[in-house]
Order: sequence, then C-alpha cells, then structure tokens
Amino acid sequence: MRAGTLWSDIKIVALWPRRQRREKLFVRSYRSSHFIAFGAACAMLALDQLTKHWAVGSLEIGTTVKLPGPIDLTLAFNRSNAFGLIPDYGEFSRWALASIGLAVASVLLGSILWRPTSTINAFGLAFIGAGAAGNAIDRLRLGAVVDLFDASKLRFVWIFNVADVSIDLGIALILLAALLPSLEAAKVDHGNS
Repeated sequence: MRAGTLWSDIKIVALWPRRQRREKLFVRSYRSSHFIAFGAACAMLALDQLTKHWAVGSLEIGTTVKLPGPIDLTLAFNRSNAFGLIPDYGEFSRWALASIGLAVASVLLGSILWRPTSTINAFGLAFIGAGAAGNAIDRLRLGAVVDLFDASKLRFVWIFNVADVSIDLGIALILLAALLPSLEAAKVDHGNS
C-alpha cells in the first residue's frame, strides 16, 4: 500500500460525518486481513487433517478413550453428511458429498481473496471453507469423514471433528458480522432520542 493512498483514505474518513465514518470503517476491510483469514483457514485445515491422521493411527473404531473434562475420544467414520441427514448411497454419496464440499470450499476461500467484505466476515467464510475442505478431503482419501471428539458427557450425541468446529465457528462469526452493524445503528439511534 502506498503512503499517499493511506493518507488520502485518512483525510476522506476525517471528513465524513461521525455515524457514516463508523459504518464505513466497519465495512471497509484491507486486503491484508483477507490474506490473514486465508492463512487462518489453511492452519485450521492443517490442524483438522493432523488430528484425523493421528486418530486413525492411534485409536480403535468404536473404543472410547476417557479424558478428564467434557470431551472424550471415540474414532468413528461418517459416510453421510452432518447429523446423518442424507442416507448413505455408497460411492455415489461419497463422490457427491466430496464434490459439493470442494466446490463450497473453493467458492468461499476464493471469495475472501477477491470480494470486498468485512474482516469478521472474511474469517467466517474462511473457517467454513476450511471445514468443508477438511471433510471433503476425508471423503476422497478414506471414503468417509473421520470423527473423533465425543461430547456425550454433555448429552451431545454426535461425534465431531476439527472441521465441524471450524464450520460452527465460521457461522458464528458471520452471524456476529451481520449483527454488529445493526447493534451499532441501534446505539446511535438510541443516543439521538
């Protein structure tokens, strides 16, 4: 970024009315934060694949390793989608779900690099894309998604993985990004009353 460009952005921001300035600063996002979000997605994908590789090599299918705290370790292979909503149609399910996962991941990860959005949104899209890619890679490599975290102590009946956590985190960030401008506007409107 050139110094002249940054200085002109600062001058323009200083001339905006206060309310518009806050809205513009929230929505405006610099390219470097999008690259950081992309890097965070790559790190999350690597963590997902490393934990799954470890689980396949170290745990036995169906055997639960009890840990202190709310999470235990149980190796399971999920041939369906999240929560088992789609019946398993064998190889068709494997390739269809892997294709959809890779398509979603490439669209989301590509969009954070090439489309303007807030930084929070960029991280949300990055984490969802990383999770979709992680589960799709499992389907391509193994024919099923590797799940290993068992939270049945908390009455959560599904076994999940880092990719699932990444998707949930991404959804939470996108919801937060959607709520923040409206919360800020409500504060400003309430302050004017």
